[in-house]
Amino acid sequence: MNELIKWTNLTHKEIALGLRSAGFIVSLTLISKLLKKQGYVKRKAQKKPTIGTNKNRNSQFENIAMLDTQYRKAGNPIISFDTKKKEVLGNLYRPGTLYTTEPVITVLP
Repeated sequence: MNELIKWTNLTHKEIALGLRSAGFIVSLTLISKLLKKQGYVKRKAQKKPTIGTNKNRNSQFENIAMLDTQYRKAGNPIISFDTKKKEVLGNLYRPGTLYTTEPVITVLP
């Protein structure tokens, strides 16, 4: 995330309760006006796909296959670890909205 973008996912009520605990009594209407005055707008997080692909993307798999072949020819034992990485497929959006001063764009891997 861009550290210059100011945002909050607190509701108006949560902000009012926080201010009340600090000694300030404000209405939900006032909080809405203050957020608007400071440039905060209710938005959904946007996801943006990455641009292009890496031309050397397949080289790691070719290297693994070459090492596998060399080890097998040398008579060395081969140990294989199968790890599963959780990967989100497609342009999925996190439900809900938040107040930000700028659009929040997440780049997909």
